Amino acid sequence: MNKSVVLILLLLLPSALLRAQWYDSYEKGRKAVEKGQWQQAVTHLNESLNDEPDSKARKKTYSLQFIDYFPHLYRGIAYYRLGDLANARADLEKEKSDEEINKAERDKEAPTLLAEYLGLLQKPAPQTAQQKPPQKTPQNPSPGAPQADPKYTEGVRQFNQKEFRNALDQFKAVPENSPQHAQALKYIDRAQTELTKIGTAQKKERIARSFAAGVELFKRDDLNRAEELFKSVLEMEPAQQGAGRYLKLIEDRRQKLAAAVRPREIPAATSHEPVARKEAPGPDTTGSALFTDAVALFKAGKIGQAKVRFHSLQTIAPSYPGLANYLGLIGSVEESVHQGIVAFFEGEYKEAIVKLGDPSQNGNDNPHVYAFLACSYAAEYLLAGGENGNLKKEAVDAFGKVKGIDPRYELDKKLISPGIVALLTGE
Repeated sequence: MNKSVVLILLLLLPSALLRAQWYDSYEKGRKAVEKGQWQQAVTHLNESLNDEPDSKARKKTYSLQFIDYFPHLYRGIAYYRLGDLANARADLEKEKSDEEINKAERDKEAPTLLAEYLGLLQKPAPQTAQQKPPQKTPQNPSPGAPQADPKYTEGVRQFNQKEFRNALDQFKAVPENSPQHAQALKYIDRAQTELTKIGTAQKKERIARSFAAGVELFKRDDLNRAEELFKSVLEMEPAQQGAGRYLKLIEDRRQKLAAAVRPREIPAATSHEPVARKEAPGPDTTGSALFTDAVALFKAGKIGQAKVRFHSLQTIAPSYPGLANYLGLIGSVEESVHQGIVAFFEGEYKEAIVKLGDPSQNGNDNPHVYAFLACSYAAEYLLAGGENGNLKKEAVDAFGKVKGIDPRYELDKKLISPGIVALLTGE
């Protein structure tokens, strides 16, 4: 699977899939604990627990990947190090009562850490970089002694956590008569610089994704949608030369498609003698031949080829009778494929088989449909312990259809688990 195809698939996924998954947040939280970044650890583990509250040894993440998932343990450690003993106790005792930690397979240190910190709760909390002994307030503080501005303090905390927009708001709220006002102004400049960097990076990513999607649509003769994407690229970056070049190619392509159905002119006679003239073949001035061809492809289940023909017809005769109906039917097939791919990445393999099976049984000519159908059958086979021969046969047969459509097709090993790849390819 080439990079551009992967990009299109990712663009099709709902926004919920594009945000950080619970297992990503968990791993970030665990690493933050290892680095002593206690507040960051709490933030990441809160995100993880919001989406997946139950601890479990050998918990499935995506495809056939498993981890030991003990979020209460690591959040409890972070709370303890921050001096929040009440929340630390609640988390650690919750992890102990779940008893999943005793079944740990990969995180072998987890049971030891739990016992260690439950023991430490019986002793005074240790001093840390973020937990210093409270300073005694003088009974009669000097009237001129500078006091830390709470807005400035909160701004620094937000800045260190890379919450630059929130930090910027805090620093701007520091009053001019505050002892930290001059330092707040410096932080404002730094926060604005960081926000500019982030905005530039996000803009570049949007441009790259829109451009790649436009190229794929152009290759499939989906000229209207390709044109919209390339125009959006130019709105974001007027100097982007590639989008302008493709807009010219789109115009050329439309002219060629229109020329294909124009009446052919009969050449003028070159002498005064009568010339026996034959009528030129009846030109398809209305697009009827293109429509007939597209319908035949659709009924044969060659959805991709049919879509190209229908879109070519759309550029010539947008109101052609029946065109909108067939485009709607194609859209329904594509939506089913989209839902099937999403179900696969969410680990709902049976649902993926149902969604991908319908269009594939109609002879769909999209190799990605059969590829994800094959992967879904393979995942079900492996989860069943590798004992259901029928599931394996369905997986192998579906992948055989992939190769029948595109012999060079390869599974992306970054997206598909090694077990599935080995089953389907024999590697």
